[in-house]
Amino acid sequence: MSALPSIDGSVTEWTNDMFSPELQAAIRDIVPVTDRDFDKHDFNPVAYINDNFSNEQSLTRLDNFMNRLKLKIIKIDEEIIQEVRLQSISGGKGKEDLENAKRSINELLTKITDIKSKANQSEQMVTEICKDIKSLDYAKKNLTTAITTLKRLHMMVMGVEQLKEMVDKKQYGTVAKLLEATAQFAEGFKDYRESPKIYALNKELDNIRSRVKDQIYEDFNQYVPYTSNQIKPNEENRWKSSCYVIDALGSEVKKDFLRWFCGSQLSSYKKAFGNQSESYTLDSTDRRFGWWSRQIKTFREEYALVFPPEWCMEEQISYEFCILTRLDLSEILLINKNSIEVPQLIKALKKTLNFENKLYELFSQNNQKLSSPTMSSTPSNESENNSDDSDQDDSDEENGENEGNGENHNSNRGNSEDAIRRRWEARVEKDRKREEEKLQQQQQQLQQQQGKEVNKQPVEIPKSYERFKGIISSSFDPYMDLYINEEDKLIGEVLEKVMTEEKWTLSDEEANKILTSCTDLVFHFIKVRNRCAELTKGEPFFNLYHLFRKYLTQYANIISSKIHTDVGRAHDVQEDKTICLIINTAEFCRKTSGQMTDGFKKIIDEKYKELVDLKDIQNDFSSIIAKGVKALVSGIEAKLDPHLQSMTRMEWGERYQYVGDNSPYVNEVVQIISESSQLEVAWLSPEHFRYFCDLFASSFGLRIPQSIYKCRGISEIGSQGILLDITTIKTVLLDLPNKVKDGRSNSRYTKLLNKEFAKAENLLKVIGCSQDHLVETFKDLFPDSTNADFQKIMDLKGYKVGDKIQTELFEKLSKVSTNIGASIKTKFFN
Repeated sequence: MSALPSIDGSVTEWTNDMFSPELQAAIRDIVPVTDRDFDKHDFNPVAYINDNFSNEQSLTRLDNFMNRLKLKIIKIDEEIIQEVRLQSISGGKGKEDLENAKRSINELLTKITDIKSKANQSEQMVTEICKDIKSLDYAKKNLTTAITTLKRLHMMVMGVEQLKEMVDKKQYGTVAKLLEATAQFAEGFKDYRESPKIYALNKELDNIRSRVKDQIYEDFNQYVPYTSNQIKPNEENRWKSSCYVIDALGSEVKKDFLRWFCGSQLSSYKKAFGNQSESYTLDSTDRRFGWWSRQIKTFREEYALVFPPEWCMEEQISYEFCILTRLDLSEILLINKNSIEVPQLIKALKKTLNFENKLYELFSQNNQKLSSPTMSSTPSNESENNSDDSDQDDSDEENGENEGNGENHNSNRGNSEDAIRRRWEARVEKDRKREEEKLQQQQQQLQQQQGKEVNKQPVEIPKSYERFKGIISSSFDPYMDLYINEEDKLIGEVLEKVMTEEKWTLSDEEANKILTSCTDLVFHFIKVRNRCAELTKGEPFFNLYHLFRKYLTQYANIISSKIHTDVGRAHDVQEDKTICLIINTAEFCRKTSGQMTDGFKKIIDEKYKELVDLKDIQNDFSSIIAKGVKALVSGIEAKLDPHLQSMTRMEWGERYQYVGDNSPYVNEVVQIISESSQLEVAWLSPEHFRYFCDLFASSFGLRIPQSIYKCRGISEIGSQGILLDITTIKTVLLDLPNKVKDGRSNSRYTKLLNKEFAKAENLLKVIGCSQDHLVETFKDLFPDSTNADFQKIMDLKGYKVGDKIQTELFEKLSKVSTNIGASIKTKFFN
């Protein structure tokens, strides 16, 4: 291709690869291809000419072809000139458009400035117009606040005056309502407490609250049973209303009142059972609970209709009674800790637990009755639940004012006993929700500190009656070690007794082939656990768990010691039965230990559940099972050893010329295996019999090659005879798992047995080979063997060291090993 001149005068070779494919694609998008011949980016003039003039005859069209090219050149020149003119014109027009745009932007900026200036002027004008309106609005707001404050102050003053009047008249229904209203007003004026008027009002209100409290205390001191609580028709229940006054005075005042009243009710109890009385003993525990029953019955009769049901006065008195009783019993137990007898302690504890259950059931039923719709009503007006509603405050105070002016108090719905009770229930419910939210926030903060996922479930506050669980019986826990020590002594005696009476044998007809000592001990364990669970589920119950661990370990050691592990001693039938009994017993104890773990976790207190674990005890019993099965296998092998030795003393050399029936020792081996397996399958569980089969197959499979190595001068026919013998034995062993009809597959056992016997079978195959194929067969069947292993084969075949045959075989083995090594090396590097 000819060289083209560049812009700077240099010559550049034209190539079709001057532009990237991306640039070429972009050019095609802007300038579409109109001429399929000349507009291609990879146009080749030589190829184009060759395509049009492929031979001499085509040269006749050369003139016409040249004319078409000239016309095309002229057309292209005209197009170029036209495009240049258009570009020149469009360039001037673009500059003109740019100038027009600049002028438009300047005009727009000028207009925006004018609009902004006019907007500022308008804002100033509006501010001047609204200035007076804002002043009036602030004045109205301040005036409204002042009027409201003065109105509330007036209502508070009137409320205090009415409160003094109602206190003097002991109209406690109205007093309770006025106390609530004035407390709300006082809370609204908390920012003005330093004001002389507000300070004086608050002080006067505090004096009234103190006076009405003392007045109610005095009324209850002068209370006459069966007389004072007689209510006439349409008359206000003054006693119950006074309780609502106590509610209105606040939770602390209520707690003090309840503590005082419960103390007065329990004063005779303190005298009758105090530390100076004759009843200050552990034996008098039941009499204490009898006193409670009589006192509660008396309280119901003497104070009927006095206290609101929601106060749960019987529960309050019972709680204080339990606290006093717990303190007394703790002191009695401490003083007499060295002389307490366990039966006396357990008797008192049982009485206490029965009493606690009685309280729990009684007050849980009462709580359900109070929670039922028939026993409680919800406020009909939602505003009664909102202490911050100023309009409700005003209406309440206005009602109070009307009442003070002489209206009928008993007929007024706002002052009725039901209205007071509804307001009290609403306040209690509000306090309960606030307490639940507080507990939930504390729990979430604790979970966040511990890095746990926050649980957004609402926290449920425990019911009041749940506090009676263990409220008195917990005082016995520090002294329950006396009971645990007594149980320790009794279990030790039971273990000694059952082991002394154990016969270590059972008849063949027994269905459960387990040692009687085991069942007796387990039944005693269950009895002791249930007995202790009735008394406590805390630390003493956890100590009982450790007691069980101790005696389970002792029992495991005792039965394990009955399994003799001396090797080479044949067992009699009775010894094998005893070992089977121990295996079954260990399995029973292992499962029972797991059940004991679950049983303890279901009963014991939550904080001890994670500490209860008997897996190590279960492992001990599993070890006993393994030890017992190994002992059974060892006993059978001891019986088989003489017959395997008979195999080593037999003539397997050149004199052995015929392979027919099994050798005599084989029949003895088969008989021993069959008789022993019959005992194991009858006395062991299917699972443990299979374990026995696996262990016996692995052990016996190792003994066969050891016995073969003790033979000398084995001929090829002799090796076939031995192979026939061990095949017969193998067939008998393969059939062992079939004695158990449990539907399980024997494939794993078969694979194990074939693997163990393959060692002996391969050894006999090598011995039975001719001299020509001995080395190859040996290397094929024992690829990882050494020269020492091959020497053993030589000894078995009767080749003496130094013989020509043995020398030639070792040379051949060396060559085969070298060739194999070279082949492996070549394969590795390739």
